[in-house]
Amino acid sequence: MKVKVRSFAAFRSILGRDTEIELAEGATVEDLLEALCAAHESLRPPLFGEAGLKEDVNLLVRGKNIGSLQGVQTLLAEGDEVALFPAAIGG
Repeated sequence: MKVKVRSFAAFRSILGRDTEIELAEGATVEDLLEALCAAHESLRPPLFGEAGLKEDVNLLVRGKNIGSLQGVQTLLAEGDEVALFPAAIGG
């Protein structure tokens, strides 16, 4: 199945604006992130810390934050759009 990844801010400099990736049926957000990191090793440090996905990483699947879904175990479907961006910090 194909999933579209829209990247913003620092992630855009690594992945480009929009990326389409082929995944196996039944793939999760975690599978997507691992596939992206396999293709772009420089993506791993800003995404993952020792405890897993960093807290300052925002991921939306079909417009919903994965924190309100099943986290990195959220199932993906053909044609899904995933947005990847760092947390906004303001002063």
